[in-house]
Amino acid sequence: MDTRHNGTRVSRRSLIGGAAAGAAGLSVAQLQAKAAAHGVDFTSAHVVRQEGQAGGRLIYGLGFDLDGTMDPQVTNFDSTIRVTMNICEPLVWMPAADTFVPGLAESWTISEDGSEYTFVLKQGVTFHDGTPFNAEAVQFTFDRVVANRLQTEGTPAAEPDIVILSGQARDHLGPYSHSEIIDDYTIKVVLTSAFTPFLSGINGYLGIVSPTAVRTMGIEAFARAPVGTGPYKFGEWVENDHVTLIKNPDYNWGSSFFSNTGAPFFDEIEYRVITDVSIRTGTITTGETQYIDAIDPLQLPDLEANPEVEVIKYDQPGSGRILLFNLDREGPIADQNVRLAMHYALDKVAFNEAVYGGLNIPAASPLMRATVGYDPTTETMFSYDVARANQLLDEAGWVMNGDFREKDGVPLRLEWPTQQREPDVSTATFCQGAWREIGIDVNVEILEPAILRTRIREEIAYDITPLWFSYADPDVLRTIFWSGNIGNFNRSRLNDPAVDELLISAFQAIDPAERASLYAQVQQMVLSVGATIPLVDTIVYNAKRANLEGDAIDYAASYVWLNSAQFV
Repeated sequence: MDTRHNGTRVSRRSLIGGAAAGAAGLSVAQLQAKAAAHGVDFTSAHVVRQEGQAGGRLIYGLGFDLDGTMDPQVTNFDSTIRVTMNICEPLVWMPAADTFVPGLAESWTISEDGSEYTFVLKQGVTFHDGTPFNAEAVQFTFDRVVANRLQTEGTPAAEPDIVILSGQARDHLGPYSHSEIIDDYTIKVVLTSAFTPFLSGINGYLGIVSPTAVRTMGIEAFARAPVGTGPYKFGEWVENDHVTLIKNPDYNWGSSFFSNTGAPFFDEIEYRVITDVSIRTGTITTGETQYIDAIDPLQLPDLEANPEVEVIKYDQPGSGRILLFNLDREGPIADQNVRLAMHYALDKVAFNEAVYGGLNIPAASPLMRATVGYDPTTETMFSYDVARANQLLDEAGWVMNGDFREKDGVPLRLEWPTQQREPDVSTATFCQGAWREIGIDVNVEILEPAILRTRIREEIAYDITPLWFSYADPDVLRTIFWSGNIGNFNRSRLNDPAVDELLISAFQAIDPAERASLYAQVQQMVLSVGATIPLVDTIVYNAKRANLEGDAIDYAASYVWLNSAQFV
């Protein structure tokens, strides 16, 4: 049963389908014992509740840690942006599909051919270091995103000491060429071609940074203590534990979209890293946290029955939880029949129940259903069919030898390196068991994050790797499958000129129907060649204390706006 409520809060007493229905959550005593083993103190429950008081502190429970940086142009993690978006604001915010509201830009115009965006910037805005926000800061921010790319192409960066290895921000800028400063508060962004997703791309990951801070602090120090224009300033970062933000009392340039355009209500926000889902959910019940992301499915019925807690549920656009196969890899994974057999052998309904408590939706496409451009015909391309999986392997010459298959003496053994983080481990172990049933031996190796990044990006020593993107535009398919992104997020290493042409034509197209048609072809092609297996479309289940009001979630359903948040 599809229980989605797009953009709504779930009733505390609504019936929930799936494995979570009727499941009893852990008792407070059990949670206290489990929490103590993880260094979480439940004894302070309710102390931080600040009903009816000005100021105070909001504690936000993060489901996973930052990725070693707080530089908004370097990070690849949504968890990092959930923090830094309060420090470094973008030019625009995106509350809904095709809806953009002012951030640091008052207004903007787009050239007829879609290749130039001219922004009129807010005046009177200052960075946390006291320097003025202006067009030069926007140019500096955008240029640093592409500096590494230009250097790779043989064009020296204007300031080589600020060249960063940009993360997801690089894809969000698309075919960025340069920016022209018209005056202190007007800037023209020039692209090499039309790029329809540009406005959605500069929301979130493209927080504007202080040029002075970057130059004086240096790249590494700035990544530890970023400087922006936001309602909160950086306070403290203790890795694997917490990030503290401090109120910016001078802030008075908030977006007209927010009910509060002045200084925020809280004196501090503490983003506390609580990776254990049951403990994190327990903290919202006791009041130790006042907002958390990704609740424990087993505790959902109790949360909904609790008058002091509110569950927030949103469909997400983007890629969903998908698997990518390394198409550059020699060995069994190079056999298309093997990849397609693995798709047929996965029971996605059972996967959703086992890994997510039935709270997500089994996926058919690398685009989630909530994404503009989703192709519903992909739902008929694959089904759970073990007989078909075995048939494909038999036809390809992979014969059983004991518990596993082999061909010409080569065992059907695949490598899946992953990190000790949920749902990564449970995803790998579920798939490992499913594929064992058809004679495929998958070695799941749990690695430290830094070692895993080396294995994936430098050594390219993997057959299977998971990926997930909350993304406001179907251009996420370019991020994942464009040959120009091999070595970055194209971890299938797909290099197909036909797919590339479709992806480029799609981001250049302005007509929505034309874009949808092009993206439909891409979805069908990457599924047909076995480059990916979509697992689930993710649905956000956050929770907050019922006395917290004024919070809001962006269209990607990943970023929580707290400009107007307060206890009542």
